[in-house]
Amino acid sequence: LLEDRYSLQNGVCEESISAFILFAYFQMFLTQSLESGRQWRNIAKDMLEEAAKGTVTTSAPRFLLFAFVNIWYVPLQESINHLQVTEDMSLKLGDTDRAYMAQSMKFRFLFFRGEKLSILSHDIETNLQSMARFSICCAKYCVLDKEMIDSLTGDKSSNPYGVLDGIIRNKQSLLADAQSKMHFQIVEAVHLQNFFLSFWMGDYEEAAKASDRAMSFPTSKMPKVQLIYHIFYRGIVMFHLYREGKGEKYLEEGNKMQDQVQTWVKNSIPIFENKLVLLEAEHYASMGNVVAAKESYELSVELARDNGYVHEQGLAYECMGKYLMSIVEISESERCFLYAHKCYTQWGAMAKASKLWKDWNLGLSKGRIEHSTIKHQRDE
Repeated sequence: LLEDRYSLQNGVCEESISAFILFAYFQMFLTQSLESGRQWRNIAKDMLEEAAKGTVTTSAPRFLLFAFVNIWYVPLQESINHLQVTEDMSLKLGDTDRAYMAQSMKFRFLFFRGEKLSILSHDIETNLQSMARFSICCAKYCVLDKEMIDSLTGDKSSNPYGVLDGIIRNKQSLLADAQSKMHFQIVEAVHLQNFFLSFWMGDYEEAAKASDRAMSFPTSKMPKVQLIYHIFYRGIVMFHLYREGKGEKYLEEGNKMQDQVQTWVKNSIPIFENKLVLLEAEHYASMGNVVAAKESYELSVELARDNGYVHEQGLAYECMGKYLMSIVEISESERCFLYAHKCYTQWGAMAKASKLWKDWNLGLSKGRIEHSTIKHQRDE
């Protein structure tokens, strides 16, 4: 606050803009309220726009704003665009470390936004070697993201750990290295990667364990893009495990995750609405409210599609398919799984799509649905 007051009295500079952004960030973190951080974020954004008209260097505050604060209020694509500008600006200024920080964060945002995985994998592959040369810390995070993408696409030929000078050869050695150096944010990132991958590949029990490990770190509640998707996916995991008979505590935890997303949605409907509606569908399914569950699943599909989140559209179809199968609406369930498979294929998650196809025997399902459609047309 002292620096903020000094900044207001003495004009705009890089440090003063950063002070407002950090104040917004810690308001969000300490109060767990996005609304309290919004006004400081708006002030910082206005200051950045004013500074851009003059000669004030703004790469540092730009990175802070668009990597950690702006994501809670605007669609990810807007933050991605700003991170690209920050990367270019930092390179022109010779600030390679910040340039690669912006690039690494941009890649992560693209993944969560649902970028075509083959394109994203290629872009990371192209830049990972130089990133490791100039910013080994950024490279470690990016290697984890690349490994997750490779697992989803089914690419077994890539070895992203090869850029880490042979010292760190796999995820286990990365975790051991981070633990020995007390780099707890990297330790958390490893557990989060395990969670996200287990979630997408349908191993919800392992996902729950990885989620619990990640949430044991104080950094887990700090505002960052992973937090959004950790809470969202964790809610789905908890409701699913409750319906599998694992116990009431999973329903309670699922409700907590739903309540958290509910507090976020008013700040950015395009980011959070489809996620909240899918969690509501999972809640209704857990409560045995068939009509409300179906309506919410269908609405979540529509909202994900309208916002261009093909991976989350697939996720909504998959969740709906599992629920319909549990209430023995077989044909509609199979249709949902086939739609989910199509979405995952469009996303480029071929290993995920293949697993879904095998788990639910969709080859037979497709044949039955096509036969039923032909028969229906003949009857008409």
